[in-house]
Amino acid sequence: MFASWKSTLLQSLLLASSSLAFENPIRAPAPDPSLVTADGVYYLTSTSYDKITIVRSQTLNGLIDGEQRTIWTDTNTTRNANMWAPELHQIDNVWYMFYSSCDSAQPCCDSCSTRVLRGCDSAGPYDCEFEHLADLIPPEGQRGGRDDNFAFSIDGTFLQVPGFGRYHVLSIRDKEFNQALAITTLDTDEWTVGAWHVISIPDQPWERNVTGAASIPQADLVGVNEAPHPLVHGDDLWLCYSGSNCGTPNYSLGLLHWNGGDPLLPSSWDKTGPVFAQANGLYGTAHNSFFTSPDGTEIWNAFHATKQAGGSCGGDRFTSAHIVTFDENNVPSFGEPRPIGEVQVPPSGEQA
Repeated sequence: MFASWKSTLLQSLLLASSSLAFENPIRAPAPDPSLVTADGVYYLTSTSYDKITIVRSQTLNGLIDGEQRTIWTDTNTTRNANMWAPELHQIDNVWYMFYSSCDSAQPCCDSCSTRVLRGCDSAGPYDCEFEHLADLIPPEGQRGGRDDNFAFSIDGTFLQVPGFGRYHVLSIRDKEFNQALAITTLDTDEWTVGAWHVISIPDQPWERNVTGAASIPQADLVGVNEAPHPLVHGDDLWLCYSGSNCGTPNYSLGLLHWNGGDPLLPSSWDKTGPVFAQANGLYGTAHNSFFTSPDGTEIWNAFHATKQAGGSCGGDRFTSAHIVTFDENNVPSFGEPRPIGEVQVPPSGEQA
């Protein structure tokens, strides 16, 4: 036992002295993170409200004070407020930025819609000059809300389903005015979308949990499904998403597992959750993205959290990272959030 203790201590000391070891948070403030790796470099974007930025670093630990560039500002008042949840995606070798924003001349948030910027075909997105490409809103009568004409939408992501095609997945209001997950076909030649189809509503207790909230959200904001992001491992595909309101400590991650059916049908998605929730002094541990280790052998979860025990939707949220593992049946395990400042082994293949 003594030898084992000495070995563990030695490993901890070596890890702490390594330039590649990292501690959470990896970036602060940084809510709604989207983290990707390309050619051994990490690129992180997150909500900055009045602009969109990208931070880059060769190490996860280096993102805390990494090189940052503003890649998008907007003078168009119909879309230059509340720039939320930017996401980086490389499609046909071109970098795109999916995001949502609102009309600065109107109160938040009914005017918010999902949009996409086009970058370039470079190895990484940092040096791209981005331009507004499209607002990803379907025709009237094919949207959300009680009359299928409510254009509110946030947290858009890109999804490719083998044998079916390309989709845009997002959070909208359904006919009961739940904040729900919806999916639509995405034409990446014309950059248009079809009708929104709701595939998940907040119908589970963990998706409507206000226990411990600093302030109780208004009634139509209690139940939440938002922030979808694809997870692919082997032959399995999931949509990870966030349930419960961000202003509670219970903001957590759930999974929709695709069972092989038509992606536009709710019956094609099997729900489980929560799979990742508050622990070790981190609250509201959700709104995530997935990234691969530099050598491509591991999948990691980048998520935001807050130290506020009552939860938070504000600028005090930070980005942390945790490895995702898979069992013999290819079921993902997210573990639990590690304490702030705990020294951790970096992603495989990382080089300073």
